[in-house]
Amino acid sequence: MLAEFAARLAIALPLVCLAAVLTLMAVRRGWLALPRFTAARPRSTDAEAHPLSVACVKSLSPAARLAVVRFQGRELLLGVSGPSVVLLASGELPAARLSDPRPSDSRLSDSRPSETEPRP
Repeated sequence: MLAEFAARLAIALPLVCLAAVLTLMAVRRGWLALPRFTAARPRSTDAEAHPLSVACVKSLSPAARLAVVRFQGRELLLGVSGPSVVLLASGELPAARLSDPRPSDSRLSDSRPSETEPRP
């Protein structure tokens, strides 16, 4: 019984390894395309090319987050927890910030305590 198992393993294991190596070679040479969610996303600073951008995300707990999203000239504060997304606040963006979607310009970053203020 052990000899039969070893014989089957001796045949199957090289075939599986060969299939894995051929798949990796095909992906590397471009014969096989990876799914889109694994490919690197291009980053662009052009706000018109990407009307929706995430300015910043703050994790409150493992299941709850706050997110500032820029969409059509507005900043939206969203509460995200599990399968639900709730709009908490919204506001207009100044014209100077419409073309510069850097997270350091977010209104939420102004509410952080400075280095001189004690933390609770």
